[in-house]
Amino acid sequence: MSDSGSVRALVRVVWRRKELVLLPGVALAVVGGLLWLLIWAEARVGGSVLLGVVGVVVLAVVATFLNAVMLIAADDALWGRPVAIRSCYARAAGRWRAIAGWAPVGALGVVGAMLLVGMAWSLASYLVLPAVVLDGVGVREARRRARESYRRDRGRFTEGSGAVTAPVLVTLLPSLVMFAAGLTLPGRGLGVLLMGGAALCLGVGVTASASLYGVFRVRLYLESKGAAAPEPAFHVSPVQ
Repeated sequence: MSDSGSVRALVRVVWRRKELVLLPGVALAVVGGLLWLLIWAEARVGGSVLLGVVGVVVLAVVATFLNAVMLIAADDALWGRPVAIRSCYARAAGRWRAIAGWAPVGALGVVGAMLLVGMAWSLASYLVLPAVVLDGVGVREARRRARESYRRDRGRFTEGSGAVTAPVLVTLLPSLVMFAAGLTLPGRGLGVLLMGGAALCLGVGVTASASLYGVFRVRLYLESKGAAAPEPAFHVSPVQ
């Protein structure tokens, strides 16, 4: 399947399973709220290293858990099963120990990738969480599988990633413009409205990208172990 066809297939899966958009939206709201609470608490105590470290670890665990829920939902969608949100949360909760053990390590990898110093390690760990939550393996075994998959076909780990992040890229510039306008306008009411609109615009882009990203990540994991999802999960019939 070509890159464009692959991306269209991801979009169709998300379009047919609207729960895949709801879950990242909830995750964004929860993580954003916890981050705001951490910043507020740090400001109240005048800055605390211990509070900061504990807060970041908690954020990493919560974000990883919510990511795991998204992966379980994406797996159900790809196989054509109904996406039951409560069931997805319950199944992720059943793997909370492994998720909590991987969360700080995975978060460090993400930070390293953002700083362009740990990109290779981050890509080699790309499929750790899917292995943990979908196949129930331990973190060590999941890391071994992820590294082997990355070594076999490194190109597939970046294929389609640009298109998956397109919603964020499309909404980023308008969001920045609206936010800057809101900061400079003399009228407080309109300024707050514009800044709120900027946050909403960017949030929509992040949510859309997260939905596509979750489906892409699960599909890549299935392909890496030779268990690609059935064709009906990707293609809409002429009747539909």
